[in-house]
Amino acid sequence: MVRIITRLDQVKKEQIKKAKPVIDFEIGNISGKVRAIIAAEEKEFKAGETKPVQIKKININANHICFISAYGTNMYGHALAVGEETYLPISMERTADHALFAAALDYKVEKEDLLGILILLPVDINF
Repeated sequence: MVRIITRLDQVKKEQIKKAKPVIDFEIGNISGKVRAIIAAEEKEFKAGETKPVQIKKININANHICFISAYGTNMYGHALAVGEETYLPISMERTADHALFAAALDYKVEKEDLLGILILLPVDINF
């Protein structure tokens, strides 16, 4: 058996050494978007209740992940999540039109109330 060694073999070995490790996603240069989660309807809550609330639409770019800011912006409760009626893959443009709100105290959400803050970060998905 004859083994033929060429420069191409060296290049292939160097590429393997320099290959990125397998990761789920990369956060770009850590610049993202901050969006207010604002109520689009009125809804009453008793302390301890968690219900969906219609919100002003928030456009979510393709390949962006969403984080709810842990910093409380509403003294009566906190937005836990945002979503849309039809869930789409992260690779598509999406729109959040409702939020899950957990009330810490009795509270009537009114239109234009700030329920929380949504943070959008770009990601590079490697499947």
